Amino acid sequence: MIAPVPTSDERRPLLPSSTHDEPHIKRSLLYRVRRAPATVACVVAMALFTDMVVYGVVVPILPKIVKERLGGSSSDIGLLFACYAIGLLASTPIFAILSDKYQNRRIPMMVGMLGLAVATVGFSLASNYWVLIAARIGQGSAGGASWTIGLGMLADVYPPDNLGVVMGATMMANAIGFMMGPMVGGYFYEYHGHMAPFIFCAGLAVLDFLCIMFIAEPDKKKYSAKNATTTDLDDQVDGLSIGDDPSTSTLVAAEVIASEISDRKHAQDIMDDAIHHHPKAATEHSSEAASYGSTSGSSNSSSSSVNDEDINTDVSMFEIASNWTITRCLLATFVAASVFSGLEPIFPLYLQDLLNAGPTQTGLILIAAIFPTLFASGIGYYADQVGHFYVSLVGMILFTFATFSLAVPSTFLSFVLPLAIFGLGSSMILTPLLPAMADVVNKKGWNCYAKTYALYNMTYSLSMAVGPILAGFIYDDFGFPLTMSMFGVMIAASTPLIFSTQIAAIVVHWKRSRVEQCEA
Repeated sequence: MIAPVPTSDERRPLLPSSTHDEPHIKRSLLYRVRRAPATVACVVAMALFTDMVVYGVVVPILPKIVKERLGGSSSDIGLLFACYAIGLLASTPIFAILSDKYQNRRIPMMVGMLGLAVATVGFSLASNYWVLIAARIGQGSAGGASWTIGLGMLADVYPPDNLGVVMGATMMANAIGFMMGPMVGGYFYEYHGHMAPFIFCAGLAVLDFLCIMFIAEPDKKKYSAKNATTTDLDDQVDGLSIGDDPSTSTLVAAEVIASEISDRKHAQDIMDDAIHHHPKAATEHSSEAASYGSTSGSSNSSSSSVNDEDINTDVSMFEIASNWTITRCLLATFVAASVFSGLEPIFPLYLQDLLNAGPTQTGLILIAAIFPTLFASGIGYYADQVGHFYVSLVGMILFTFATFSLAVPSTFLSFVLPLAIFGLGSSMILTPLLPAMADVVNKKGWNCYAKTYALYNMTYSLSMAVGPILAGFIYDDFGFPLTMSMFGVMIAASTPLIFSTQIAAIVVHWKRSRVEQCEA
């Protein structure tokens, strides 16, 4: 069922609603399964899994293809990896705006998954560097649907206080896909030819397309009174009666409903209309509320009065990004994703030069970095309990340490621990940021989950473009150890800015505990 939208907006459904609220009708098991939040979460998880399998497949083999078959350099490899981000950056706002405007999630995701299958086939048919560039951009463009629309789907059907756990579980599927991708790519490339890994991924994308077709358009749940639409509240005013005196009761009910409306003028109109029809009741009730500006909720409602900071349910992406909490989330995302994506094009080259490692060996050693992200669900749950930014701060500290330490190892086994800490730190940074952004949207009453996650994806995309290109150029001139050291300095320098509030709170708490100890 297409989610209801305010009549004051210019939005219209892309497809007509196929369901109605008829609780007395017994629905079939298939009907309920297609609309269950758990089904939506599984489909979104599979979409992210598929996207990251396709993304991870190329990590160990693209450097080998570009260097050995096409005679390219490290800079060419970095640019090729960055092209994924260029496509993702270009498509993300388009998918987000269309999804929020038409209130439809399935169709954009289906289009994106078909595009992913086509782009992946393009990799297998590529005969020169520029065809690889085009296929990589197409792969990123298709990924914009999975990330933007998929995360918006989860925010549609799950309450904010449970979103961290759900998104953590979903990101775990994403991590499994990224973990399998390099192994699958290395194995198929070495033993079945350069086309095999891409054909496998194209088939996986088609399967996921069918799964998206299976689910019904998710019902958009509303978990806050601020999200109630003006039309719904208007309809509740007519015919209300609470208690023995219909006129007085209607006035009280109108007051309660008016307190839920974000538009002050419209709320005052409702109160004026109720007073006009029941002047005697208004006189008796004036001791409780003379006008809407001083209205408080009745004993039967917990709704608060509307103040001057009432929010708009249709906000621009610039306004969303201007919120300081979301800005900090985006900065943390940029830093963490830049470093992680910067490692991808140069690490296989470094292993080949240092240890003569092939694609399969590279794929296996990368498991150490990806395996900790399987704990994303636990990280999300813990972040919901103690605070999203505190968990992310700990992750940033671990990530900084691991980035510096990656410059030290000289054997396969010695890479395992630094890579594991590197992957754990990255997961602890990024996993809490998604529910933190959703929490801001919910508290503000904004109807813009897709736009919010589009900002996240655009930032992630930009970092995935900057990281590989920067890493490729630095690696060419200075080598792997200095590249990682420079990345470590970047992380350490950005941490106090991003987590200034949390660091200040920790310092204050430490000073207070010291004072209490001295007094004791």
